[in-house]
Order: sequence, then C-alpha cells, then structure tokens
Amino acid sequence: LYHSQIPCIQMALQAHYDVIVLNPNDNFVDLKIEREWKGLSTQNIESSSLKMVETESFFSLQKPLQCIPKRCSNTPEEHMTYDVAFIVHGYGGLVFMDLLVRRKSEVMSKVYAVALIDSQHHVRHQLGSDVQLLAWIKHHCREWVTSPKPLNKPAVTVLKKEFPMVSAGTEKYDLAPSSSLQSIFKYFKKALKAKTNINSSHVPIVTRSSTKI
Repeated sequence: LYHSQIPCIQMALQAHYDVIVLNPNDNFVDLKIEREWKGLSTQNIESSSLKMVETESFFSLQKPLQCIPKRCSNTPEEHMTYDVAFIVHGYGGLVFMDLLVRRKSEVMSKVYAVALIDSQHHVRHQLGSDVQLLAWIKHHCREWVTSPKPLNKPAVTVLKKEFPMVSAGTEKYDLAPSSSLQSIFKYFKKALKAKTNINSSHVPIVTRSSTKI
C-alpha cells in the first residue's frame, strides 16, 4: 500500500482535486502489443464515428437536453484557468525541474505549488543562474525529506537550500510519500488560498465614478 498512489488519489479527490497520475518510468512497449493496440484502436475509431453520426441524427429530432454547467468550467475561458499542483518523489523532482526549464512560461503561469519528496533534482545543473526560475521555485516549491525529526519540522541540508525543506516524518524513503501526505495537502490548500487572494486583489473594483462616460 505504501508504494501505491491510491491513498494520495483518495485524499486529492476528497479535497475536490482532479487527478492526473504520471508514470515517467513507463517508456517502452512490446511491439506485438503495440500492433494489437493499434489495430484495436482503429476499430474503435470507426465504431465511434458510426455511433457519433447515429447519435447526432437521433438528437437532431429531439428537444435540447437539459444540462448544468460544469464546476469551474462554465466557459472556455474559465476552463483554461485551472491551477495545477505537483507531487513528485525521488527522480520525479529532476523530471519536474526539466519540465520547468523547457516549458518555463507555461509552468510558471499554471503551477501554483510543487511538493517534492526526497527529490533527486539538481538546481545548479538544471536551472543554472536563471534568476526568474530561482525566484519562482523559492516561492512555489517545498520539499519533504527523510529525517529523524517529527513531520513538518525544518530540515535543511547543506546541498539543498533553494526553497523550504521540512521533515517527511520518517527516515525510510519508501514511506516518505504516505507519511507526508497530510502535510502536503495542507501546504497545497494554503498556497492555493494565497494565489486566489493575489488574483482577486488584481481585479479592478467597479465604482460609480468609473462607470461614467
């Protein structure tokens, strides 16, 4: 269970997050399985297209369906304002820093918090001397490290001090994610609240004088 993503997913869903589970280690596929999958997917596309045509012709004769707006996605503009938080463990921290460098503007505009757990990233080699990136990770990243200290206590190491570091509440690498989950989601909640407050402070206040022509 400690190696499973299920506890993390359950906690995220309880906090009303949408969840994407990434597996950067899954990089190869058996050629035989790939050919079978491609053949199956082609059949599915043809079948789906047929069903789509039938559905359109059917609904064209019916009254419009009663729909309710999606939460936080009522319009195309609102749909694109989703904020993203990352939880990365071990080598995942290195992968995230690589993503930050390669997709700098996208990551900095969409990601409001990053929780790293015993990360294997290397800021000097990956981010270099980019002042903007260094300032961003300082304010948007926090790392939970294996330590004999109680959970969430400061745990600075000599090699890493680019952003806040706290104890994961365990000295075992495999137990660190499950041990630090409660602390991580509290961090996400606080970071999202801070971002929301900043965004709302930038919204202009409409006054009676400002509406005059």
